[in-house]
Amino acid sequence: MMISMACDLPACLRAYYQDGDVFALYADGREVRFAISANRRLRGQPEEKLNHIEIGHFGLSWPDLDEDLSHAGLRAGRFGQP
Repeated sequence: MMISMACDLPACLRAYYQDGDVFALYADGREVRFAISANRRLRGQPEEKLNHIEIGHFGLSWPDLDEDLSHAGLRAGRFGQP
């Protein structure tokens, strides 16, 4: 028996880094914002690597930094390991 793990959250339309914060904008109008200081893999990284964000079906990815955060986690206020 196979179980579908489809993500039923609104699509993330845009994600970007600016002035120490990451922003994720969703199709339902919600904006998630968090300080990079809240995430040990993002904290202290160069701006060009922080700006390289890939938006996937299930979350955001920083491939240069080996960090992935799920949309469900972001919307619940979970921003990675402190």
